[in-house]
Amino acid sequence: MEVIDLLLLPVYIGLIYVFANYIRGKNSGNQIYQRYYMKGLNYKMFGSLGFATIYLFYYRGGDSINFHITMQPLYRLFFQNPGEFFFFLLTPTSAYPLDCLYEAMMKGVGYLCRGTASLSTIRLGAFINLFCFNSYLVCSVVFSFISYVFIFRAFALFCSIYPKLEKQLSIAFLMIPSVLFWGSGVSKDTIMLGSILLLITAYYQLVISKRNPLSNLIWVVISAYVISSIRGFILFSIVPGLLLMTAVYYRSSFKNALVRVIIGPVFLGVGVLMSYLFIQGIGNTVQSYNLDILAQKAEGFHSWHTYLGETQGGSTYSLGNDVDYSIAGILKKAPIALVICLFGPFVWQIRNAVMLMAGIESLVFLFYFFKVFLNVRAYRALNILFRDHIVMFCIPVIVIIGIAIGMTSFNYGALVRYRIPIQPLLAILLIITNYRINNPEAA
Repeated sequence: MEVIDLLLLPVYIGLIYVFANYIRGKNSGNQIYQRYYMKGLNYKMFGSLGFATIYLFYYRGGDSINFHITMQPLYRLFFQNPGEFFFFLLTPTSAYPLDCLYEAMMKGVGYLCRGTASLSTIRLGAFINLFCFNSYLVCSVVFSFISYVFIFRAFALFCSIYPKLEKQLSIAFLMIPSVLFWGSGVSKDTIMLGSILLLITAYYQLVISKRNPLSNLIWVVISAYVISSIRGFILFSIVPGLLLMTAVYYRSSFKNALVRVIIGPVFLGVGVLMSYLFIQGIGNTVQSYNLDILAQKAEGFHSWHTYLGETQGGSTYSLGNDVDYSIAGILKKAPIALVICLFGPFVWQIRNAVMLMAGIESLVFLFYFFKVFLNVRAYRALNILFRDHIVMFCIPVIVIIGIAIGMTSFNYGALVRYRIPIQPLLAILLIITNYRINNPEAA
């Protein structure tokens, strides 16, 4: 951190609040914006500054700072050779200017310049960094604000669907501590959180609300591209949920009772099949999507995250000694992997102060989960779940992504970051289910 960071930070925070107030004013007729926009931004800025502080003074490094180190020579490249800078931004993810990034590589962050996901993050970050005067702290708050704009759009959409649940939904979208912290800095996680919620919002407005078709289609394409570039498996996990949500929403328009019963499972099956066939097909030409390569990466994550946990004082967890990444092996370990992803770390597994927040948060989620589902007979809960299109979107997305994260992290430090996109969805699932159980007339 340099003097320029401390000088520019308050200026940029002030500009962010001015722009946020402008956005709030443009939505003067929307009470959600009037009640929550500035309040949510306060939480987001607090999370961003906390994130940057932890990485600067507690970790004294880490991927977030290392990402910014790779952006610094690109910032200078823009002024020396703008053509080469934009060539880097627009070329395939396997290409990068070695001469420019050599400086970053010499500082020990060359590993970020090799992977497709990391290079995509560097490209996006390098463009944002142009407007941040090469300042890490400024870049952190700008990253956070851009993500917040998309998060709040999703929050406003869900409040329009469930106007009686705005207070509860404000917690799901704006106040979950881990999401505020890990999703508020220079990182893949911040980009992924904003992109996923943007995709959900744009798709819903395009297909269900049928508003602004051109602009929403563009946002769907952009968000899907960003997600596929950084964590492609999440995109293919979301597609089945989106199709199932669409089927359940339009189910009532079919007069045939049999069609209404089977349309949901059919759309879910089609979505899963599409995702599988796409990954299998593209895997023949794009190595990073090859199913065998994905399995090897999962095993690599297992070994690396376990090593980090054991050697650097992290909190590791185990699924047993017989983990394998065949379909049968994944199905065998799926239940425990999902439980660990959604409700870990458990209190007895906490090894450091940073994990304490996640442990308390997980305990709250676990308590609320049992409170919602143990107070109602199973058949009634299932009837409620299968009739709500948002709930039917949340379930497959939470399950598929949750199993994938639980099967690959093996280290709570990684897990609590990877799972932040599904934590709001888990909270939404519990909030809506609880509401419908206690208000049967609304189901």
